[in-house]
Amino acid sequence: MRIRETFRSSFKSLFHNKLRSFLTMLGIIIGIFSVIMLTSIGEGVKHQVTSQVESLGANLLYVFPGKIEIGPQKAVESKLGVRSGGFGQKSTLTYDDVLALKNKKHIAAATAMYGGIDWLDKMRIYVSTTGVDEDFFKINQPDLRWGRFISKKERENKKRVAVIGHQANKEIFGGKNSVGRFFKLNGKEYKVVGVLSYKKPENMGPHEENINVKIFLPITEIIDRAEDKHVSQIIAQANSAKEVKPAENIIRKTLLKSHKAVEFTVLKQQDMLTVINKILGILTAGLGGIAAISLLVGGIGIMNIMLVSVAERTREIGVRKAIGASRRDILVQFLIEAIFLSIIGGIIGTLAGIGGARMLPSIFPAIQTALSVPAVIIALLFALLVGVFFGVYPATKAAKLDPIEALRNE
Repeated sequence: MRIRETFRSSFKSLFHNKLRSFLTMLGIIIGIFSVIMLTSIGEGVKHQVTSQVESLGANLLYVFPGKIEIGPQKAVESKLGVRSGGFGQKSTLTYDDVLALKNKKHIAAATAMYGGIDWLDKMRIYVSTTGVDEDFFKINQPDLRWGRFISKKERENKKRVAVIGHQANKEIFGGKNSVGRFFKLNGKEYKVVGVLSYKKPENMGPHEENINVKIFLPITEIIDRAEDKHVSQIIAQANSAKEVKPAENIIRKTLLKSHKAVEFTVLKQQDMLTVINKILGILTAGLGGIAAISLLVGGIGIMNIMLVSVAERTREIGVRKAIGASRRDILVQFLIEAIFLSIIGGIIGTLAGIGGARMLPSIFPAIQTALSVPAVIIALLFALLVGVFFGVYPATKAAKLDPIEALRNE
C-alpha cells in the first residue's frame, strides 16, 4: 500500500511540471537517439563492406606486403620478432610475382592493380588511371556495354589500349560508342577497346569505389613508365572454394622463392572479413561511446532538476515525515522520479532512434543503416543506470532532511 502511494506521489509530482520533466528528459532522449543512429550507421557500413567482399566469391586470396597477424598473437620468447606491418608497409611485391602465380595448380587467375596519374590532353586535366591485366576482368566480371576487355596479348606487348567506365566515356566521347576511337594521355594516343556499363558507386566518402570514372590500361604499360615498379596487393582466385587451402600453400611456396616470409602475407576471404569486422567494430563502438557522453550530460541534468525539486518541496517532505513517512519512503519516492525520467526519456529516444535509422537511407541513399539490437539494449540499460546514479544523491539529501527544520522552511 505504501509503495503504491510512493509511486502515485512520484508520478503526480512529475506530471505537475510537465514541461520541466520533458526538458529534463531531453538530454536522455538525445543521448539514446545519438547512440542508436551512430551505431546503426556503423553497422550499416560493416554490412555493406562485408557483403561486397562476400560478393567477390569465397575462393579469393589476397597477398599483402609485410607480416600481418590475424587474431590472437602467439607468445614468443623474444620481443624483437616481426609482429605486424602490412597495410601501410612499403611493398616488395612486383608484377613478376603475379606472373609467377598464373597457371599454377589450384589457381584459376592471379592479378594486381597499379594506380597511376596521367594527363588527359583533351580535357587538359590530370586523371587517375588503373593498370590491370586480363585476369582482373575475369575475377571482377564488370559488365561491358561495348567492345571487349584488355587481352593477354595486349598486356604482354604493353599496347596502348584502354577500357573506360561509363562516366569517362561520357566526358571524353559524349557518351557514344567509342570502341576503336583514340584519346591522348601524356601526348600519346590510346585506343578504346571496351566501354563498361554504368554501375552504382559503392561505399562513400574518401573510400568511394566508382568504376564509372575508371580508365583501365594494361598494367605492364603503366608500370613500364612508372618509377616505382612495386604493386600494393595481389589477388588470386582458387579454382573453387574447396581448393582455397591448397591454393594458399602454392602461393606461399611460389613467393618464398623470391621473398622472405616476413615480406608478404596471404589472407583468405574469411581472414579479410575478420580484419574488416574488427576495424569497423572498433569504429562503431567508438561512435557509440562518443554518443554515450551525451547520456552522462542528460544524467547531470536529471540530478540538477531533482536537487531543485528537493529544495522546492522541503515543506512537503517535512509534512510527509510528520505524518509517518520514513526516510526510506522519501528516498524511494525521489529515486523513482529520477528513474522514471530516465526510462521514459530512454523509450522516447529509442523510438526516435529506430525511426531515424530506418528513414535515413530513404533521405540519403548513399548511407546504409543496420539496427543493432545489442546496442539498443545496452543504451537503454545505460540510461536506467544514469537515472539511478544521478538520482541517488538528491534522493538521499531529501531523505536526510530533519522534519522540524523542513516544516519551518518557507
